[in-house]
Amino acid sequence: MKNKITIIGSGAMATATSKILYDSGNKNIIIYGIDNNELKELNNGKNIKYFPLNSKIPNFKTTTNLKKALNNSSYVVLAIPSQFIDNVYQKILKLLNSNVVIISVVKGFYPNTNYSIHEGLKKKSINNNFIKGIISLIGPSHAEEIVKETPTIIAVVGENINLLKNIQKIFYCSYFKTYRQTDIKGAGIGAAYKNILAIASGISSGLGYGINTTAALLTRGIAEMIRFNDFIGGKKDTIIGLTGIGDLIVTAMSDLSRNFSFGKEFIKNKKNALNSKKTIEGLVALKHLYNFSKNQKIHLPIVKILYESIFKNKNPKDLLEKFWKTNFKKE
Repeated sequence: MKNKITIIGSGAMATATSKILYDSGNKNIIIYGIDNNELKELNNGKNIKYFPLNSKIPNFKTTTNLKKALNNSSYVVLAIPSQFIDNVYQKILKLLNSNVVIISVVKGFYPNTNYSIHEGLKKKSINNNFIKGIISLIGPSHAEEIVKETPTIIAVVGENINLLKNIQKIFYCSYFKTYRQTDIKGAGIGAAYKNILAIASGISSGLGYGINTTAALLTRGIAEMIRFNDFIGGKKDTIIGLTGIGDLIVTAMSDLSRNFSFGKEFIKNKKNALNSKKTIEGLVALKHLYNFSKNQKIHLPIVKILYESIFKNKNPKDLLEKFWKTNFKKE
């Protein structure tokens, strides 16, 4: 039997990632989750909560038993919302009984830290001898498009080049490929920040502004992203790659993006938007960056505007107009 791959999560990206791996020739896959309906559907080649009934999804083995899912695994793929990652990962570390590579498709900041998900996983794993490497998959990719087998390229992020090359091979099929990226800090910043800017883009659209305004807002947002990336110690070139601008384009310009859609819905019906059961990673990142920028005195005006609009009940249109009227200065 070929190397066992364990998928942690049964949502949209977990399903899409499982499909990529299956279509890349990896048939020994088991999906762990806590939603029995989703798991039962995945047994039968569907996940109708997220995808149309006629989607080409393989029949996957599934379980609600984490110990069983992890038994003799070679690769563990984390595909759950960032706010749950610490609790689940702590359990995983205690149950591992074989050498594994951890592969994360989670984006944002590790809970209650200033670390990216990748950095947080690495620090939590430092004393676990079963962990042979941490890898992140980051880049422009909607699960809905992947399941449709739309050609997609993202970055495989890590420190060990040989391990990155190995992961590239197991994630390669007719519609999906990866490029290697070793700038963990820069890739993590892009992955988190683009969700915040996607909310801003959605709010701009919801307010009725056109593409000119959205382009200006996102361009200035990229400048903020670069400023924060420089402060953290990421490489500037990373921001203009797949994990930065690439991921931003797909997240901030499409209704498939939960963050973009949240921004639009926030203008239409604030209560409904904030009470959504969908995971809006940009809100988690926004709270983190707002508090970080205040403590470290980093000038992130778009982050400030969004935070005050969403969490302090200020009028987003008034704040955007105030932002628009800032003094003349060099770009």
